[in-house]
Amino acid sequence: MPLPLIVILSIFAVAVAYGVLGNLVVLVLLLRLGVPLRVVWSGIPGYLYQRCLAAQPPVTAALRRFALSTDIALLVALVTGIALIALPGSI
Repeated sequence: MPLPLIVILSIFAVAVAYGVLGNLVVLVLLLRLGVPLRVVWSGIPGYLYQRCLAAQPPVTAALRRFALSTDIALLVALVTGIALIALPGSI
């Protein structure tokens, strides 16, 4: 049985909000820690996580996990967005 439209919309909205706001939090924390970043690239999924891994001195494991979770949230948003487009009558 397919998921109702409201459930897919809710998952999409929460994933986008968490992914975008989480990326912003990770960006601010990395800048405050003095990690060299290309701010223009900060919206690319995976970039901030890579910078967390390559940071010297190393950042905490919690910040690395948080950066990874925002990337996963953006992937969930992508998948649910495609599912929303594929639904009959959604466009």
